Amino acid sequence: MKTPTEEQIGRRAYEIYMKHGEPGRDAQNWLEAEQEFQRVQKPAETEATDWEQKAIRRSGNGKRAVTVSSGRNQEFQKGF
Repeated sequence: MKTPTEEQIGRRAYEIYMKHGEPGRDAQNWLEAEQEFQRVQKPAETEATDWEQKAIRRSGNGKRAVTVSSGRNQEFQKGF
């Protein structure tokens, strides 16, 4: 999610004002609106981190070794 504009924060601050109905709390309403936008952004980052962690768990220790072998390689390793 991209950074909210001042207009978006202002609209949310007004909604908070309407919810509380207390005049004189402009700064508090503005800060609360900014904090809400920040909380909305963090879950997206956490989801990506969770996905990365799941991928690491599936692949072992974070390193993924891919081996491709033919039947001849396996025979060679066994000693024919």
